[in-house]
Amino acid sequence: MHRKVTGLVATVVEITSEVFKFDGQSRLDTFSIDLGRCSEVEAHRLQLAMEGIRKNVDSFPFWQRRKRVGRPSSDERTVMIGFLIQQLFRTTFRDAEGLLHMLKWYFKLDHVPDHSVLCRAMSSPRWTSLLERFFSFVMTSLPKRNVIVATDATGYSGRKRGWRETPYAFRPREDWVKTHAAIEVDSFIVLSYELTASNVHDSQVFSDVWERLPKNVAPVRSLADSAYHGEACLAAARLHGATPLHKIKKNAKGLMEHRVNYNKLVFFAKQFPQRFAALTAKRNHAETVFSMIGNLFDYRTRCRKDDARKNEVRCKLIMFNLHQLAVTGLARSL
Repeated sequence: MHRKVTGLVATVVEITSEVFKFDGQSRLDTFSIDLGRCSEVEAHRLQLAMEGIRKNVDSFPFWQRRKRVGRPSSDERTVMIGFLIQQLFRTTFRDAEGLLHMLKWYFKLDHVPDHSVLCRAMSSPRWTSLLERFFSFVMTSLPKRNVIVATDATGYSGRKRGWRETPYAFRPREDWVKTHAAIEVDSFIVLSYELTASNVHDSQVFSDVWERLPKNVAPVRSLADSAYHGEACLAAARLHGATPLHKIKKNAKGLMEHRVNYNKLVFFAKQFPQRFAALTAKRNHAETVFSMIGNLFDYRTRCRKDDARKNEVRCKLIMFNLHQLAVTGLARSL
């Protein structure tokens, strides 16, 4: 219908009510954000994170061996606090030493070690074992629960260009500390991890990551991208009692007989695409966690030795879990 107004022609389009009548499956997801709660969480973020550090470090058994002769070794509790404070404030070892002097009364420290002590401890095999035990200690202190696990991998290095900005073909040839991690969906907590070289494919470490899942979680569903669509990855998830819903290739073809896990996955994805998409929609929570770690504690490592860089990544994962538990704990109390 056309209308002429002062020499101009206006077109009026009338939409009938039949357009708004939908047939089949339709769904609308919405969410709301309370800005007051977000501001409250952000205001107390550092305070609660430091309280989480103090609470977990005080209850963790270090089993430190005391020397009978020579200079006494540095207190491992103090060194652990220094590592976590360095990641929380994204500082160097020198600045971490200064922060420990400032927070000496808060953490009840008798002696603050030199920054060179922190640097040497970061590359020692002793601290590799301690950081892994501390990560497991934090995870096992949580209650038993059923979880949906999202698995993915990312990389950390001292380069200015991050993992996501690096072309896929260049990643295996660079000196990344590749982190394969299992993420708890909705709570954004790192349940387990494996650190490898950059040329190790994601599917090769999937079973190892799932073997290190905490004993107090029962996985009910496994979410992953198409790098984990192989039969070995699907069987590993089935072994732990989870239903594998991994993304498949566009040209994937499966047999009608449900003899293997891969055929079951392809059949379900092809026959029920909307249901499959709804169940796997939160697969990107793993990438969200990697982005949060990079924004909070930096995506680059400061150390140069291979063992030290891996321990630094372990500190990032530990500090992220402590930070996430502290923030979500405040959000529930509001």
